[in-house]
Amino acid sequence: MKPIFALLTRFLLLTVGLAASAVDRPNILWITSEDNSPDYLGCYGDPHGKTPNIDSLAANGILYKHAYANGAVCGPARTVLITGMYPPTFGGEHMRSQASLPSHVKIYPQYLKDAGYYVTNNSKKDYNIDQNTPGWDESSRNAHWKNRPKGKPFFAIFNSGLTHESSLHPSRHTVKPGIPLNQVRVPAYLPDTKTVRDRIASYYTRIQEMDSFVAKQLKDLEDAGLAEDTIVFYYSDHGGIMPRSKRFVYDSGTHVPLVVRFPKKWAHLSPHKPGTQTDERVGFVDFAPTILSLIGADIPVHMQGRAFLGEKTSPAPKYAHTFRARADERIDFKRGVTDGRYNYIRNYLAYLPTGQHVNYLWDNPATGEWEALFKQGKTTAAQSAFFLPAPLEELFDLEADPDEVNNLANDPKYREVLLRMREANRDHLLTTRDTGFIPEALLVEWSRGSGKTPYDIARDDLQYPLAEIMDAADALLDRGDKVLPKLTRLLGNKNPIIQYWALINCMVLKTEDEKATRRIQALTRSPIASIRIAASEHLARLGKKDPRPVLNEVLLNNSNVMARLQAINALDHVSEAYPYDQSVFRKSAAIWPSEADELTAVDWMGRYKAYDVRVMEFLESK
Repeated sequence: MKPIFALLTRFLLLTVGLAASAVDRPNILWITSEDNSPDYLGCYGDPHGKTPNIDSLAANGILYKHAYANGAVCGPARTVLITGMYPPTFGGEHMRSQASLPSHVKIYPQYLKDAGYYVTNNSKKDYNIDQNTPGWDESSRNAHWKNRPKGKPFFAIFNSGLTHESSLHPSRHTVKPGIPLNQVRVPAYLPDTKTVRDRIASYYTRIQEMDSFVAKQLKDLEDAGLAEDTIVFYYSDHGGIMPRSKRFVYDSGTHVPLVVRFPKKWAHLSPHKPGTQTDERVGFVDFAPTILSLIGADIPVHMQGRAFLGEKTSPAPKYAHTFRARADERIDFKRGVTDGRYNYIRNYLAYLPTGQHVNYLWDNPATGEWEALFKQGKTTAAQSAFFLPAPLEELFDLEADPDEVNNLANDPKYREVLLRMREANRDHLLTTRDTGFIPEALLVEWSRGSGKTPYDIARDDLQYPLAEIMDAADALLDRGDKVLPKLTRLLGNKNPIIQYWALINCMVLKTEDEKATRRIQALTRSPIASIRIAASEHLARLGKKDPRPVLNEVLLNNSNVMARLQAINALDHVSEAYPYDQSVFRKSAAIWPSEADELTAVDWMGRYKAYDVRVMEFLESK
């Protein structure tokens, strides 16, 4: 009996010790808003921002002047938060792509639960991974820290959708202007019209309502007597809200407000004093390791950020890294680097305009009006750039040009800045093994065929020789049309991703070289759908070959929804010369593989049938 008694005593002492350590840790409350940059908040200097509650939080806390969402739209940005990783690391950068996580990765709520916390989310998830990945004690509209077991510390999120982009869609909401129209500041990239001013002025109303939401969460803490035990974060899930902000890696799309308040009891966990405004660079990738640092837990080695608060605080990096991939129905690939002063953007699909038509974005009447003025020749150069093919590189001085309309990438005075930020981008993509160079349709195809996750594929140097691929993608930098012989050789490379980037660069060059054209014609018969599609689009852009036989075949016979979406995008790009057949789109939308096992093996495709329908609606409206 003595050994058993000793064992029970030891177990009880251990249990009591764990309970005591759990209680003697801070509660953490996250209050999040959607789609708002710092611009509209009083504490960030907006004279019209009526945000007394957030302002008070900042006056008694720390205001971060250089906080970034990393991703420029909700699904990708929230995926950074939930994993503590850059989504391109594991193929999760595309909007609602439902990428498979590596087996060794847990979402941060699970680590908090393992450390004895009660973790709740009220209530938005919207990650680019399986929404049901375990971790939360509760995630619903009823989730609340008040439901925790007695004595447990809590981590809780309350999310407000009041400031969401849709609040400016007249078909969904009617919002009265919060300030007079003549007090509105219109960014230089937008036309200064009554519609634009009305939409911006109306957003101030939503900002005021959101500030009241913040007040409600803080009051609940006070009423429960928990304010002195709780560290409070306020931040937005990415920038916004007018066109050319959300979805785009300009400062207006990725720069977010971030305020953190510490009670006296836990003030030692902050390197900054109350009332501080700091220039420290912080990204969403840093949030998960920071929470774990605040509670004294170990930070998993796979997390790619650093702790900026707590016992494991480490120095701020020189740069914050941002990304843009497919957003809704439109395929794109951009990467950004900012040091807070300069913002560098690498546009990898530089044959496409930045402002591709996304149905949801065009629900804001200001977007359609802007496009109409552009087509009528009534926009300035700064306002027209959104609808023209993007340059390979953009570089902006945010102090001199906060609206980012003066591209310095070709200015010799800024050559050193351009080169160091270009290098920082390349180093980051190589370090994180960025999967963005693989066309999404091909990534799905490879994952289905091999059973490997995108994370595993990206770490296979034979299948994915990233440095070589990036050399192909960057072939045009500082070389222009002198690079055509190299591109022609790359078109014959055995690796399909290298072939793809040779094709993309040929589209940017608009080449009509005879040898290159012959190789591209051969690639229209490639067994890889993404290659066939790109080759057909290029020849169509040159007026050399009707792309519809190849693209319609993909639409009608390929079970890969992302291949169909790529084909639809390609058809739309050349539709002026080669009108599409509506009946093909209707037949395509009806195709869906019935084998559930094929879908769940990758766990990506379940939510994407809707995109066929949404793109069809767009095409039928044109």
